[in-house]
Amino acid sequence: MKIQPIFILILFLFSLTNSVCAQSIQSIQKEKERSEKEIAYLNKLLNEAKNNKHISLGRLNIIQQKIIQSRKIITSLKQEVFYFEEQIKENEIRLTELTHKRESMLDLYSKLIYGLWKKKDNINKLMFIFSSSDFNQAYNRYKYFEQIQSYSKRQLIQISQINDSLYIQNIQLKEYVNQKNEALKEIDIKNADLLAQQRNEKQLVQELQKKEKDIVRKLQSEQKNRNRLAKELDKLIASQAKKSGSLTSAYKMTPEEKLVSEDFAKNKGKLPWPVNQGVISEKFGVNVHPIYKRVEMINNGISISTLKNADIRTVFNGVVSEILFMPGFNNVIIVQHGNYFTVYSNLADVVVKKGQKVTTKQIIGKIAYDQDNGSVLNFQVWKNMDKLDPESWLAR
Repeated sequence: MKIQPIFILILFLFSLTNSVCAQSIQSIQKEKERSEKEIAYLNKLLNEAKNNKHISLGRLNIIQQKIIQSRKIITSLKQEVFYFEEQIKENEIRLTELTHKRESMLDLYSKLIYGLWKKKDNINKLMFIFSSSDFNQAYNRYKYFEQIQSYSKRQLIQISQINDSLYIQNIQLKEYVNQKNEALKEIDIKNADLLAQQRNEKQLVQELQKKEKDIVRKLQSEQKNRNRLAKELDKLIASQAKKSGSLTSAYKMTPEEKLVSEDFAKNKGKLPWPVNQGVISEKFGVNVHPIYKRVEMINNGISISTLKNADIRTVFNGVVSEILFMPGFNNVIIVQHGNYFTVYSNLADVVVKKGQKVTTKQIIGKIAYDQDNGSVLNFQVWKNMDKLDPESWLAR
């Protein structure tokens, strides 16, 4: 039996609704997967940090990042539950509508059949047709019986189609209920894990508070190093602008450099990370210390925590503009991309030279390591003399 247009429409509307819902759930689940991958990487960093008793602040930062990602996962799971609940409600409404429609059609069909059955002794189809007074009346009587038969067949087909649709809706309903229950179970597990992480955080904070004077002194020293690096970068980038023949602080580009600069700008939000794997442990701008609230750290880039001995790589095609050594930052490499500059600080080893052309993802050195913070890259993006937020330039 061929599928009728009404059933095709039912299936189309059903699949369209589920497709929209699936897209919403898919985006939520992708976000959850990203957080789970980040937690897996943070666990690697945490295991590395545990091997060194001195990395207290680094360990705290990793735990805090884990807490942030765990909360994101719980939020995603709650959103999943919400979507499943909405779909369950819609399915139940649709099932009720289809059930009522089927009952109505069955009632109508049964009345039709019963009416014909009652008349079967009184009406002989052929005699009724042949007893017509003329041909037109005979034709009309024939068409009458034909229409009744056709209508009965259509009713049976539509009832069958509704039964099929009810079967599909019931299967989908069971699937949504199961998915909702699984998500609720996972929320319970993640909540228990989050509480354990928060206890670890509290314990570590209490330990660090005992060392307040020593840690605050180190943080103040680190901020002085950051300020020195900022001044040095100001001077070097201004020097590059002067060498280009510019009368202002803006770098005067050659036609080739202009193309590189335009390509760099077009790739905002798409640039690869300067490490193969890492997490942002400190954001761009002013950051209030998580324990010592009166201490503010100014970051002209972002700090990326990575594994020991990790390779550092360029985020775009360019030229190595400067290589220098700075206290607190070890080796610093500046790569020029037209009037854009990317800065890679805290390298232990450097494998490129000043003036060398580099390509996207080319390794330029290895990350340095220290007992207080672990392996942390400070990554900056400048446009002429303006400091930009690197996080907005990197791919998610």
